Amino acid sequence: MIWTYSLTSRTPRPSTKQKDRRANLFTMEHHCYKAASSLFKTHRLLPILEQARDATLLAAKSVILLSSFLNKCSGLWFERDDHSKTALVLTSAQLIREKKEPKNPFEWKVQWTGNYHRQAEVIVHLLDNTAVPARLLYLQEHYEFAIYKVQVDKPVQLATFTECVRSGQDVFRLGRDESLNLSITHGMVAYKIPSWYERCHYMYLSCDPSSPSLLRDDGGPIIDLEGKVVGLVNNHIKETFIPSFLLHKCLDFWRRFNCMPRLHLGMTFTSIKHLDPSCIERMTRNHNIESGLIVEQVSKGSHAEKIGIREGDVIESFNGKYISTTIELEQMLIDICWDHFDQRKELYAEKDVSVKIFDAIKQRRRTRNLTAIVSDLGEDIVEGTYPIMRKEAMPVS
Repeated sequence: MIWTYSLTSRTPRPSTKQKDRRANLFTMEHHCYKAASSLFKTHRLLPILEQARDATLLAAKSVILLSSFLNKCSGLWFERDDHSKTALVLTSAQLIREKKEPKNPFEWKVQWTGNYHRQAEVIVHLLDNTAVPARLLYLQEHYEFAIYKVQVDKPVQLATFTECVRSGQDVFRLGRDESLNLSITHGMVAYKIPSWYERCHYMYLSCDPSSPSLLRDDGGPIIDLEGKVVGLVNNHIKETFIPSFLLHKCLDFWRRFNCMPRLHLGMTFTSIKHLDPSCIERMTRNHNIESGLIVEQVSKGSHAEKIGIREGDVIESFNGKYISTTIELEQMLIDICWDHFDQRKELYAEKDVSVKIFDAIKQRRRTRNLTAIVSDLGEDIVEGTYPIMRKEAMPVS
């Protein structure tokens, strides 16, 4: 038997309409949709690609979008009450911070304690494409984050936090755009010396050059390779975030005392530990200083200024405890406030702290009692009377 084939018996080609229908299927949109993700943009991620993908998909369930008339920010679920069917959202205070037209490009940098529209209407955009109103429960101006309460009938996935934040570890910054699409930015945790207009508690995300530029990820989480939150994005432009161990302390404080205070010292600092090793070696060799905090600014009229602390001095210890980084200092300031509230004392009270100072001009050590303020407001540093290395900067004896 001889078999013959007809050239006309081929499978008919799909029509243009059929092609369009298939192209519009949600399963086919990946052909034309360019995801705002850095996972597949660098070969360096190949060894951790599967782990990173699983971590982001796990953490993404807790990441949502919030909007006000001022801004849009990402946020994350961190607590749920099944009885009242409510949940709490943690997000950036940028969501309700007043936008002020600066007189010059750098003016916004010095406005640490801005005005906030606490009564602003805030909407939470849920992942099922519905939206619900949110009520402000607490605003922490210094650390610049806010807690909102939302009525939700369906269960929500809560974020999981970790205490472990290491310099150089692989992390991913998550956020959502207006369409609720997930944005993923890869980077590494970095300790950097803050600029003069930045908070001392910041940690930094050192991003890959190929990472996408995100617009709405303030308030979103920084996660590790297990999908756990290592920080909350504070400013995606400067790549700063609040580390999770500070968030932990603040949230525990709020649950117990209904506020999140810290001590206001009236100073900003640079950690000697994060200087170039050659600078540290020179300080150690010439002045026997290996660690501590260099005073960068002293607020005008503060008690620190009155007891003779000046820019360039080194604070070696607080209450007899040696502090090597500004992050350690922030933790200690919150712990002191915890003891203060345990003694049934209140906000805006004074608290004495013993500080060991290395006088950079007279090059001698002394110990003084510094009176600090227990406050949950943002601490603003007013330019002091004693600029660095002028004759009038000589410490008070």
